[in-house]
Amino acid sequence: MGRKKKNRGANRNTRQKGDNEVTVRRTERKTYEEAEKKNETFEKYYKDQNIISDEAEWKKFMEVNATILPTAFRITGSRRHAFELRDLMKREHIPKLIQIQLEIDQKSEPIKPLLWYPNELGWQHSASRMTIKKDPIFQTFHRWLVAETEVGNISRQEAVSMIPPLLLDVKPNHWVLDMCAAPGSKTAQIIEAIHANDAQEIGIPSGIVIANDSDSKRSYMLVHQTKRLRSPCLLVTNHDAQHFPNIHLKKSSPPVQFDRILVDVPCSGDGTMRKNLTIWSNWNIGNAIGLHPTQVNILLRGAQLAKEGGRLVYSTCSLNPLENEAVVAEVLRRSRGNLILVDVNDRLPELRKVPGMTSWKVMSKEGSWVSSLDDINPKYRKKYAKSLWMPPDVEKLNLTRCIRIYPHLQDTGGFFIAVFEKIGIIKDVSVLDDTTSNDENGGENSITESVDNVEADSTTIKYECNDDVNDIEEMNQDDSVSTKRPSSTNQSIKGSHKRIRTNESTTTFKSNCENEEEKPKSKQTGEVFIFLGSDNEDIPLIREFYGLSEDFKTDQLLVRSENEKNKILYLVSDSVKQVLSATDVHKLRLVNTGIKIFTRQDTNEPVKCPFRFNAEGMYTVYPYLSNKRVINFGLKEVRILLSEPTPLFDQFDEKIREQLESFEIGCIVAYIDPSQEEEIVFRRTKVPIVLPIWRAHKSLNLLYRKEDRKVLELRVQSYFNEEK
Repeated sequence: MGRKKKNRGANRNTRQKGDNEVTVRRTERKTYEEAEKKNETFEKYYKDQNIISDEAEWKKFMEVNATILPTAFRITGSRRHAFELRDLMKREHIPKLIQIQLEIDQKSEPIKPLLWYPNELGWQHSASRMTIKKDPIFQTFHRWLVAETEVGNISRQEAVSMIPPLLLDVKPNHWVLDMCAAPGSKTAQIIEAIHANDAQEIGIPSGIVIANDSDSKRSYMLVHQTKRLRSPCLLVTNHDAQHFPNIHLKKSSPPVQFDRILVDVPCSGDGTMRKNLTIWSNWNIGNAIGLHPTQVNILLRGAQLAKEGGRLVYSTCSLNPLENEAVVAEVLRRSRGNLILVDVNDRLPELRKVPGMTSWKVMSKEGSWVSSLDDINPKYRKKYAKSLWMPPDVEKLNLTRCIRIYPHLQDTGGFFIAVFEKIGIIKDVSVLDDTTSNDENGGENSITESVDNVEADSTTIKYECNDDVNDIEEMNQDDSVSTKRPSSTNQSIKGSHKRIRTNESTTTFKSNCENEEEKPKSKQTGEVFIFLGSDNEDIPLIREFYGLSEDFKTDQLLVRSENEKNKILYLVSDSVKQVLSATDVHKLRLVNTGIKIFTRQDTNEPVKCPFRFNAEGMYTVYPYLSNKRVINFGLKEVRILLSEPTPLFDQFDEKIREQLESFEIGCIVAYIDPSQEEEIVFRRTKVPIVLPIWRAHKSLNLLYRKEDRKVLELRVQSYFNEEK
């Protein structure tokens, strides 16, 4: 008798029981408020660790941990209109939100600025992200928040996640490495710091941000998040941070070292309990023990890559000293005095924090406290690193200079930060593996020797404190939680290596990525990046047509296709070009770089210059333009542009119409200074608007994505005290 065939057509909500079909109702997903938030192992562990000694404070800590995390966001500080945006929000949105909140719940905290964030550019709201997103009473604010987020003016991000980039103290001339960058909110802050002089309209910064992540799929999330900032100074790579390769700009030069390095490592994430229900149910000590070696290795590699006098910031969203102080202590020991902790207590004075721990214990995976590695069952001893235990000279390490942030202190998540300065050369540092490797004199298996050859394999999940995935493109996961893998799996680092070739007119290399706006595919064929040479025929055409200044560096333009007809021209900074032209650039797994400046416009009309400006790079290139293709518009003309896709010349006033008719067919640039408008109400702005427009035979076309148009519409409405 043959086997009975399975009922493949059975409803997924049913199961088979004999000949009877029993309906099984799926358990509905509980909200954060409804779910049980209790874990006795967690409570016992941290009580015994004595992270909070006062019983009343401990009770407050646990109570706050069981409440939902507030929504936090920051205004992009490098944008010329940052303060205008802040003031508009304070005038138009904050009073309404406070009134709404008082009507709903008089006990809840109203929206307020983060006192420790500079210039009132960071804000926090007690309503959750989902409440703001779905509750109709927040509709106007949510629409404004989404629109400004999409174009890079606002980043939604957990409050404590904003701290490490502030303490990194990035300047526009710095070379910066973000070792574990995805999903990208901290990277965005670093980019903002690189562009801190944008408000003074100084040219492209000399600094660079290399944003790295070990997981190729998450690298695309990183590209999506940072793309909104439109920086030519960003280079995204895909490497295991433990083995980030050396880069030699010239054959005879030493490896590149960085002024600033952010080491936001993979961690167990128990500081994210206020938004991550799985931590409550799944917390165990094994995660921290397993991650400790990876964390040490990443920080050690970061220390090697830093310049003497350079700064590193190490951070986790974990409360566990095994991932925090124990890692810091081990790296200080291995650096042999060439790395010191920096006292940053005078920075961010309004931030409530506690010093790092100088005493901690190690719990075995079985749940018992063990005083040394010798107390571990020999069968499992290889799972524990010696450096988990407190070193005998712990008092000399100044671990109190580390920063611990607990949720109840300022209504945030939990976090840990340590700031280092490199004061000497760090070399021949032995790799701390998953066993007990603890060689005082370095070892044969050094990080320096292995960076170009070893690929670590780990599948442990890291919980990322960032809350920066916007509503335009929701991820297939919990609304407020994103995860990060701690080191690259074999799958995530596969792909063709870059190839480089040079001749008189081009420099070519291959990237791992088909298209920066697509998700990575299982098999990558690579994409060609080609720097345009001085003899490229498109360059003089563009320069002459637009009156482009000689100060604009056309040798920093590149294309991503080997086709004869260049379609899109991208601009990178001089520092990015140096890296892409390095003798060993083939070691880099490149994901993305450059901003779109020019695109070849397909048109049936005869046109002298087929290249048009991209909105993405408009503000970057505008300072280099003459008035040859520039027209002054008022807000009235902007409204006409927004009223329909292709408004006719006849819809404009005679003076404007005559100017439009004087231009040849092709792209023009509209310059708008709203501060000169007489008819607008009190919402004046000193920040000009610069718009790329295609001038056709008898009509215009605003060259904006729908997201950019939405933001422009909202801004124009605000000038006239209008609201849809």
